[in-house]
Amino acid sequence: MRMRLAIAAIALVLGLAAPPAAAATASPAAPMQSAVPQSLSPELQQIVDNLPAMRAHAAAVQAELGLPDNPALDALIEAIDPTQYECSAAVPPVVAAIMPDVAGWTFEQILAVLHVLIYQMALVDAAYLPQPAPYTYGANGEFTNVVNRTNRDLRTFWDIPSGDIELVAAHGRSMLDAEVNYRVFTAVYNLDPVASRVSADLVARELNSAALGYGDLPLFTFNAYAAPGGDVIPGYRVSPKRIAFGDGVLEGFARVGLGDVAPQAILAHEFGHHIQYARDLMRSDLPAPEASRWAELMADAYSAYFLTHARGAALQWKRVELFSQLFYQLGDCGFAEGGHHGTPNQRMRSALWAYGVADSAREQGHILPALSFYQLFVAQYPQLIAPDATS
Repeated sequence: MRMRLAIAAIALVLGLAAPPAAAATASPAAPMQSAVPQSLSPELQQIVDNLPAMRAHAAAVQAELGLPDNPALDALIEAIDPTQYECSAAVPPVVAAIMPDVAGWTFEQILAVLHVLIYQMALVDAAYLPQPAPYTYGANGEFTNVVNRTNRDLRTFWDIPSGDIELVAAHGRSMLDAEVNYRVFTAVYNLDPVASRVSADLVARELNSAALGYGDLPLFTFNAYAAPGGDVIPGYRVSPKRIAFGDGVLEGFARVGLGDVAPQAILAHEFGHHIQYARDLMRSDLPAPEASRWAELMADAYSAYFLTHARGAALQWKRVELFSQLFYQLGDCGFAEGGHHGTPNQRMRSALWAYGVADSAREQGHILPALSFYQLFVAQYPQLIAPDATS
C-alpha cells in the first residue's frame, strides 16, 4: 500500500505545494493559509528550518528499509502519458473520503501532521518496534474478526513458512504517547535526541485534539506494509517479519463502500509480498519503478487468487467486482518513481486475471503452489502491462 496520493493531496490542502494545472482542482478541500507565523519559539523555528532536511533524511531511511514510496510533500504524480495509459489527475474517491477539514488547523497542528506524514510514524512504529498485544484492527476494533480470520486462512492456503510472520495493527492514537514518537525518531530514523524530544512532544500534544481526531484521523494510517524482517534497530531486537495494518486504510475503503472486501484484499496483498520474500521473487535486476510494479502487480494477483479460490475466501462475482475496484483506486501513474505500483487499469487487470485462474479451479478445488502460480504470472505479465490491453 501507498500513502503518496494522500500526502500529495494534504500538501495541496495545507498550501504547501503549487499544483500543476491539471491537478489544481484535485484537492477535496479549500486551501488554507499556512504561512509561517512571524514569531515562533526557537524549538518550532528550528523544525521549520529543518523541514527540507527532514524530508530528505526520512526518504533515505525509508528507501533503505524498503518502506512504501513516500516522496517529498510537494511532489505530485508526474510523467503521465495519456496516449499509453488511462490515469486521472483527480484524487481517487478513497483518498477524497479520508481528507479532513483543515480550515481551523493551527500552524503547530500543521507541523505535527507534517511529522506524521513525512516519517510515516504509526506505520513505522508498528512495522519495526515492539507492540503491545492483543491486537485490534480498525479505530474501534470493528475489523478485528475479519482480519484475524483472513490471516488464519492465508497461512493455511499458501505453501510458505508463515509461523514467524507477525500481524500487527498501526493505530494513529499510538502517537499520543510522546515516548512512542521519540523511539521512532531515534531508534528507526537515528535523529538527534534533543530535536527528537521536541518533535515527539509536539506530535503527542497537537494530535491530542478533536481537530486531529485524537490521533485517529484515517489519513495518518492510510497504509499497510509487509516488513521482510532482519533489520537491526538500535536498542531493540532484530526486526521480525511483520504485516503492519493501518486503521486508516480500513476506514477509508469502508467510507467508499468497499469495507466488505478491503480487509481481506489488502491483507492478502501484503501476504503476497511475504510469498515474494520467502521464494525470492523480487527483481533486483530491473530499474526501481519497474521492479516495484512487478512486485505490486504480482502481490495483487496473489491476493485475487486467494480471494476468489473455492478454498480461499471464495468470493463470488459481485464481490470480485468490488475488490477489483479497490485495486483500481490504488493504482498510480508515477512511472519514474521508485515505488510505482502499476496504473489503475494494470492493477485491476492483474486482479481479474487471477480471478480467472482461481475460477477455473473451483470444481476440483486444487490450490496452485506459490511457485506454480508465479510461473503463470510471469507468462501473463506482458499482457497485464501492455499499453493496448483492455481491462
